[in-house]
Amino acid sequence: MRTDVQGLRAVAVLLVVVTHLGVDLVPGGYVGVDVFFVISGFLITGLLLRARERPDAPGLRGALVDFYARRARRILPAATVVLVATCAASAVLLPVTRVTEILTDAWWSALFAANVRFAMVETDYFAEGQPVSPLQHYWSLAVEEQFYLVWPVLLLVVAALAVRRRRDPVAGIQHVLTVLVLASLAWSVWATYASPDTAYFSTFTRGWQLGAGALLAVVLHRRTTSPTAGHAREPRGRASVPGLLAGAGVVLVVVAALVLTPDSPVPGLVAAVPVLGAVALLLAGALPGGDGTMVARALSLRPMQVVGDWSYSIYLWHFPVIVVARSYLGGLSPLAALVCVVAIGVLSGLTYHLVEQPFRRRGSRWDRARWALPMYPAAVGTLAIGVLASQLWLDQRLAATEDNPAIEVADYARDGLSRDPVRALVQASVLAAEEGRPIPGGLVPGLVDIRSDTASLGDCDYRTGTRELCPEGDADADRVIVLAGDSHARAWSPAVRLLGERLGYRVLTLAYTGCPTNLAIRLDPETGREWEECTDFVDFTLDTVADLQPELVLVSNAPLAPVTDVDTGEVVERSEGPEVFGDALDRGLAAALERLDADADRVVLLANTPKLQREQAVCLSRASDLGECLLSPERAPRRLQRGFIEVAERVGVEAIDAEKWFCERLRCPSVVGRFITMRDSEHMTTAYSEHLADTLAEALRITRL
Repeated sequence: MRTDVQGLRAVAVLLVVVTHLGVDLVPGGYVGVDVFFVISGFLITGLLLRARERPDAPGLRGALVDFYARRARRILPAATVVLVATCAASAVLLPVTRVTEILTDAWWSALFAANVRFAMVETDYFAEGQPVSPLQHYWSLAVEEQFYLVWPVLLLVVAALAVRRRRDPVAGIQHVLTVLVLASLAWSVWATYASPDTAYFSTFTRGWQLGAGALLAVVLHRRTTSPTAGHAREPRGRASVPGLLAGAGVVLVVVAALVLTPDSPVPGLVAAVPVLGAVALLLAGALPGGDGTMVARALSLRPMQVVGDWSYSIYLWHFPVIVVARSYLGGLSPLAALVCVVAIGVLSGLTYHLVEQPFRRRGSRWDRARWALPMYPAAVGTLAIGVLASQLWLDQRLAATEDNPAIEVADYARDGLSRDPVRALVQASVLAAEEGRPIPGGLVPGLVDIRSDTASLGDCDYRTGTRELCPEGDADADRVIVLAGDSHARAWSPAVRLLGERLGYRVLTLAYTGCPTNLAIRLDPETGREWEECTDFVDFTLDTVADLQPELVLVSNAPLAPVTDVDTGEVVERSEGPEVFGDALDRGLAAALERLDADADRVVLLANTPKLQREQAVCLSRASDLGECLLSPERAPRRLQRGFIEVAERVGVEAIDAEKWFCERLRCPSVVGRFITMRDSEHMTTAYSEHLADTLAEALRITRL
């Protein structure tokens, strides 16, 4: 192994660790992953080319078996140890609401599909603002393994076909690889523009980075194995070429780490900067005299070699240690960050010497393919045991409150509670929290599954592009209720659906998550550009109401940003201040309500569902009593929602302030009776939504004919 390559591995992993520790001076340190991809493509392809040309080289099948056996020894033992340890630490230290998701992440990681999992999570609106998974860094390992599932087979097949046609097999590999790298780069540029969240984790958008290193390995292999290779000499006057290349490589990698930010369009064209830097450094070290450059000597220093040797274990351990510590402590102070660094070093050193090396050492039993290949099912089995143990510990944590009674209005009958039974239960729950009563058992929904408790839209999830209508409630009724809006409307849908069943209304839910029924159209939250799908859906909603002429239209929106001003067409950001942003929202809402009011018998705005400062379930999973989870609404969203009520009054439509069903005098209990009211910080749970059905009907003054 070239010492400069090991040193470059050290640079890559240190950049990643420093960035994840939150060091602002290196905002683009994530480019260390791009450097890793180049190194990996370079080393693995070089190994495959050399193995193919050995006198004792096995056939295609034998070559693939040897390759995957080496990958199993290299990747699986340490990866499995960290997966199991992270599951255990999460079950003990993190809120129970997160543990189930992390255990799911572990399974995806074990299947080398973590990039697929996290691409789905990143594009899930309901996952916005959620803490990052301590296993998210396994996405890059998944990309590598998916690449190596295909690349060795393709390389050997191309070489075999070239030999059969009596052509240079390495030249054939180079031509095919060049086409693939250019195709992947082109796709990466487009996908990063069109869908940056999914592009970041995609093997197709990252393949060119691995391919760049592979292409360099192919070019160097042709150079060193050509008939004149042994006679090649470094041209006079060019002794500084390796030094210039190495210097340029360092500059490119450092500039990328210092200039790029988390908002940069990676892995698009800007990712070419660290990729070219890594290629230049690898090429410089391969040229005659390359090992004598100042850069190569610096990369070959003993500390850099140790970090390079440990780089895989460091990469595996650093993220769980940082994320779990940050979550458990509520942030990382400088001292805590230092402790994390020490812990990462200790764990990585132990893993390298006690796990990595024994499995990779030549001459050991694991050096044989027949022992190495079964390691994958063994790794999955080991993880299964770890997940089961973590789940049992989680169940034990939950069982501690199982016998605690629910809050009842009768417990506080003498305290002058409201005659509205729903509001009375909220008031009783506030009093219970102020008394510090224990958290009730049998919470609805349960803490473990609460984040998946999203109201179903069935076949009419309009994010899929469908424009069908799905009647619910009393589907055969003549009277129609249309529920329109974004995810807040979706959260109200169980209540409205149940109301329709009981009172004889056909209910149509026209909800598009993230897209309010507001003519100040929100920009695409993923790309930051004009959101055509949202514009089309708002038009569809207004046109549908115009066609149906319903008896009642209910509107529920969140104050989402940024938006396009309905009057000026300019983009208005939340950062422009509550007055400017609020005015833009209000004008757009007024325009939408006026359109709806012209085509419906009655329009009612459901407003002011609180956005809480914390997630109730996260608080409850750590609290010792209800008092610790008596929360307050965030002021800015509340001010904007109350502004919506004023807009409705100006337009001449009705408005219902829903805050009274969640809070009493700005105190919002996390448990109302036995219900957890919110699945996250602002969306109702389905059970609590159904609990509000009768009260909502009463507030709307609607009854069965």
